[in-house]
Amino acid sequence: MNTQLLQKSYEYYVIVSALVEHFPKKDRHALGIRIENATLCLIEEILRAEQAPDVLRDHILLEASVKNAMIKLLVRIAQEKKLIAATNYFRLSGMSEEMGKMIGGWRKSLRS
Repeated sequence: MNTQLLQKSYEYYVIVSALVEHFPKKDRHALGIRIENATLCLIEEILRAEQAPDVLRDHILLEASVKNAMIKLLVRIAQEKKLIAATNYFRLSGMSEEMGKMIGGWRKSLRS
């Protein structure tokens, strides 16, 4: 079980949900909801990968990797729209990079 990745994604969601609360209403109900939902989907993919048989795990982790990339893009859009401060953006970017590396490492370990 990859509890570090699950913990990191959980922390990411906590931070994102707190930031989204301060988005203007229009952006909160459009971009903010997308970011939160994508992060929850990432957590779900990680949980699915932990429970899946080995033959399915790599495909699920690929989906998690794509979801992580989507979250990075959405957060970048929010930062460019000045909805997220630069400091928070860099923190979230670092966390996304770390999660991406963890997912990639997990996938690599499955192939060996």
